[in-house]
Amino acid sequence: MHEIACTSSAVQLPAPRVPIAIRTATMCDLPFLDAMQKKHSKALGFFPRAQMQGYVENGWVLIAEERHEGTEARRHEGGEEAKRGEVNSLDPSTPFSSLRASVPSCLRASHLGYIISRDRYLKRDELRVIYQLCVAPNVQRKLVGASLLKAVFERSAYGCRLFCCWCAQDLEANYFWESIGFVPIAFRGGSGKKKRVHIFWQRRIREGDVSTPWWFPAKTDQGAMREDRLVLPIPPGLHWSDEMPVLSAVEGPVMAASGSGETPKPRRAKATVVPMEAPVRHGPRQYGGPPPVLAVAQKIAEKMAEKIKPPKKQKAKVDPKRVAAARELRDRYLEHVNGQRVNGGGFVLEGAGKYDVGRMPRLGVAGADAVGVGPTPMLPAA
Repeated sequence: MHEIACTSSAVQLPAPRVPIAIRTATMCDLPFLDAMQKKHSKALGFFPRAQMQGYVENGWVLIAEERHEGTEARRHEGGEEAKRGEVNSLDPSTPFSSLRASVPSCLRASHLGYIISRDRYLKRDELRVIYQLCVAPNVQRKLVGASLLKAVFERSAYGCRLFCCWCAQDLEANYFWESIGFVPIAFRGGSGKKKRVHIFWQRRIREGDVSTPWWFPAKTDQGAMREDRLVLPIPPGLHWSDEMPVLSAVEGPVMAASGSGETPKPRRAKATVVPMEAPVRHGPRQYGGPPPVLAVAQKIAEKMAEKIKPPKKQKAKVDPKRVAAARELRDRYLEHVNGQRVNGGGFVLEGAGKYDVGRMPRLGVAGADAVGVGPTPMLPAA
């Protein structure tokens, strides 16, 4: 797996096979983002609406969209008619300029995909994480995803030198990360229900960078699982698609009853029912049932009993001794990998992707470390 020599066979990213433009997402893109999440939930997971809104507000979401020549021509004609003072034939009282301005810009073009990323992953300034990258099925294998990655590389902070992402082992998306030059470094166990393995991919994004040290966490405790997971390096000689030796190191609290090995189920609280009074006679007729106040109180008590939830399951945590052992294994592994350029020998941890989409060096800047200064122009719209 790791004995991959750094070759020069990678070519610069060609123009995508569909005319696209990449921009920052806005709030009117939320329906598209939610629809893509629901359609590809097995591969992407799911972000709640409030969390997705926060990502959009912070500018962490990029949208790839297609602009057809016919649509652009019609827009241009509408603008010229508005300049000449012409009006809309459907509504003579509404000019074309007002009609066009009433349509949000994100609804005037077809969406092709999106990417969600964030600087400073796990409190490390040189590391940026990619949470989601999704491309519409009808435009896959047309370099839309690679173009989104290139745009994220160029818009990242100057101090960012490494990009990383987690990808389930059973997804074909791993072949995409491999073709773009990402390197599989480590893995962790997934959720207890799905029994999946997550591969940790990482890439140096600066052109000609061979000195930035590789890094991965020894333990993760956030994300959708909300549980501790040990992260182990991929053993030398194994491919990322091979079966990984996942450790069942998560040990949760045991709630066993005394004298038995079974875990007792939480008891639901009973409703406090207001006692009913005897029916009251008023003259020759009899009116059954309790007074209105008591009946309302009884219904409220029953509803409160239904809303009582069992105690939340306590978060399972990894034994601190195993976390320390995983951290030591990580440090020894990275010391060997990051020092192989200096000491010689060992295996080389370098990607050999099909395309080179790293941040390009900027000419006219003094210093060998001044790479990627300033934004690179985006791909022109159709």
